[in-house]
Amino acid sequence: MVYHLTYLYSSAHKTFIIKRKLAKKLKQNRPIPQWVRMRTGNTIRYNAKRRHWRRTKLKL
Repeated sequence: MVYHLTYLYSSAHKTFIIKRKLAKKLKQNRPIPQWVRMRTGNTIRYNAKRRHWRRTKLKL
């Protein structure tokens, strides 16, 4: 099962649905902008949903 999921991520032949989901996760995985820290008075300091590519795998 793990091999199958790894195959989906790294393969050259991806379905459009998988590719779209991977693109969304790629865009979500970024730090918060500095203006958000300024606006909230530094109460939000980092993106709590940040994901590391090796530690946390996607459940696709």
